[in-house]
Parts: sequence; C-alpha cells; structure tokens
Amino acid sequence: MLILYTKNGCSYCEKVKRVFLEKSLTYEERNIENLDYLKELQDYGARTMPYLVDTTANVKMAESDDIIDYVSEYNF
Repeated sequence: MLILYTKNGCSYCEKVKRVFLEKSLTYEERNIENLDYLKELQDYGARTMPYLVDTTANVKMAESDDIIDYVSEYNF
C-alpha cells in the first residue's frame, strides 16, 4: 500500500499527486494538517514533504523526484 504524506500549499506534493493521477495509482493521502498524521510522520523522522511510505516493500522516502522515479521504476 502506498501512503503519501502531504501538506497544503506544497507544490512538490501537487507534482507527485499529478503523476500518481496520470498513472492511475491507488494510494492513501495523509495531509499533515491532521495532527495524527503529523505525529506519524514525525515518528518516521521525516522533515520534508511529500513523504512516501510503501508498506508492502517497507520503503520510505522523501523528495518528489525520487518518489516519482520510484513509482515509475516499479510500475505501480
């Protein structure tokens, strides 16, 4: 399962979401305006948005271009 942590007004988050939409990817978006999601993100040690968690492969990453490369490489 892909979980994408985002925040309002983040152009990098929007960039990743556009690619996910173009690829018709199924994912769960967790906006950190929700304090429970912010706490989860802090537990991962993440400091930038967007932040991707692939629960199936136990992969966690930041940086929009890296996230896009990851989903493109593994043909989600």
